Amino acid sequence: MTDWKAVVDRITEFIRKVVSEANADGVVVGLSGGVDSSTTAFLCVKALGKDKVLGIIMPERGVTREEDIEDALKVCEILGIDYKFVEINPMVEVFLNELGEGNRIAVANLKPRIRMIINYYYANNMNRLVAGTGNKSELMTGYFCYDEKTRVLTTEGLKTYRELKPGDVVFSLNLNTGKVEEVPVKAVYTFEYEGEMIHIRGKRTDLLVTPNHRMLIVKNGLKFVQAEEFLNKKFSLPIPTPWDGIMDMDYFNTTEFQRDLYHNTNVLPENMPIEPFLYLMGLYIGDGTCSTYDVKSSIKVEDREEWIKNRDERGRFAPADGERKPVTYKAHSVYFAILEHDKARDKLIETLENLEIRYRAYRNFVRVNSKVLHRIFRQCGSRAEEKRIPRWVLKLPPKKLIWVYRGLMDSDGWGYQNYQTISYNLALNIVELCAKLGMHATISVRPPKTTEYNGKIIRSRRSFVVTIAKNVRTTSIYPSSVSKVHYKGIVWCPDVPPHHNLLVERNGKFTFCGNTKYGDGGVDFLPIGDLYKTEVFELAKFLGVPKRIIEKAPSAGLWVGQTDEGELGITYVKLDTILKALEKGVKPEEIPRRFDVSEEEVRRVLEMVEKSRHKREPPPIATVRDLVD
Repeated sequence: MTDWKAVVDRITEFIRKVVSEANADGVVVGLSGGVDSSTTAFLCVKALGKDKVLGIIMPERGVTREEDIEDALKVCEILGIDYKFVEINPMVEVFLNELGEGNRIAVANLKPRIRMIINYYYANNMNRLVAGTGNKSELMTGYFCYDEKTRVLTTEGLKTYRELKPGDVVFSLNLNTGKVEEVPVKAVYTFEYEGEMIHIRGKRTDLLVTPNHRMLIVKNGLKFVQAEEFLNKKFSLPIPTPWDGIMDMDYFNTTEFQRDLYHNTNVLPENMPIEPFLYLMGLYIGDGTCSTYDVKSSIKVEDREEWIKNRDERGRFAPADGERKPVTYKAHSVYFAILEHDKARDKLIETLENLEIRYRAYRNFVRVNSKVLHRIFRQCGSRAEEKRIPRWVLKLPPKKLIWVYRGLMDSDGWGYQNYQTISYNLALNIVELCAKLGMHATISVRPPKTTEYNGKIIRSRRSFVVTIAKNVRTTSIYPSSVSKVHYKGIVWCPDVPPHHNLLVERNGKFTFCGNTKYGDGGVDFLPIGDLYKTEVFELAKFLGVPKRIIEKAPSAGLWVGQTDEGELGITYVKLDTILKALEKGVKPEEIPRRFDVSEEEVRRVLEMVEKSRHKREPPPIATVRDLVD
């Protein structure tokens, strides 16, 4: 027998703790007139007092049942809490006028997201948290995800769903500005899936997503639509506008690189203008290398006492004052393999002279003997397969980044729209660089080749070609490029607040695309998230929630006549029976024999559980499983 007093004590203590840790002044609760929101409001008042709980009633005229409005008002009256009454019809109309009419599911899902916005408006205005009203049964439904071949571009390179983890920094489009921002991943969700997927292909796009996946499109700004809508209508996918950058500088300071130098080292200016310096770095990444080698020389000795401490290999003393001592030391050189008649040779020489860097020019290369420059450019890699753009450079604003891009293109690029390298990390850096410059890039692979020249066998290495679209603002996707395919395997999705989109890759094509639903239906905490629906009914009775609220058919009010059980295709009693059995470790095939449910109902519930695994984790939940039957 469940001790409901213990359950209430556990949940109310949880509510107080969450509110206190957030330094919030209270909570807001969206009141629908249903048992979940009513029970949540009762718990919040019991935990915090009536003055710290605001009820928000958000009916849709013509859809919301009058009895639901009456019941929501009755809850406010019983609890003595303040409330706001906001009809959502005008807001729904504004969205539909801007977005165009959608299908029934799309329009229905728009409404809870509008209600979420209203909840957070009041919560933010009053320094309060939004108390979610979802229960454990509801957290078992809803999903949208990528296939297992889709990867995410992070500041550490491409990552699969197995490699991506909370805290990894990814690239997300600000929905208001269209600019790239670096943001951390909040969570990553994966589960097994078998069913239909939507394959979206284009010149710059390759995605395989679940039908209700949120696609980021351009239509009077940036919007989200479901992937299945691409089957019947042309859409435009966004290409970012140049980003703002995280840091900026006008000069590159070389002080920290000029320590412990030889007396005859080629010392660089302390502050070098950043733009020509970045151009030189771009040329180095494409055509440069760092080298060290031994050099034998001699130094003149003035201090005899110091000199005679040294003996040669035969034990002989050093010569008299003023004579020279042989020494061996490491020389550090930076080579630019730019031929005498190459397009970039004159630009390289001009840049070195502008930066006051001494050099020697030869027919096939230009050499700079400088330990300082050697130290600086080592961070870009030395061998071709190691090349990369340093992370600090990629934090600069576009007006500085463009100089790196120009240097790269003048070295191993052609037409300022293609770049070839054997360094995969560099290819990914260039994709990131282009996104921050407001361009779009794709990567294709050129396999290694073996050819014969003058009787000699020449073997090339695998290389990567980055193709860049410089002056394109969107990518068009036509229905003819979209198809339904059957898929069986892992589907996954990350949670990336605050913009809920990220730069993903599939088969070398990169797209800014939406992520998991939590950002739309988000709340700050879930007081009854560990209770099944049938248990919420019992808790509501214990708390004294009005009988009419407990006994009426649950409905989210998505459309006239909609009921939750009708949408699920199963009663809450049977749903919770199956879910509880699964939670206790009963094998699925045994459930129909032990409980009053069919094999088809078990199969249906199993499918819902697997398709929505990620929804059971995002918000903090008051755990009370040890207190209920």
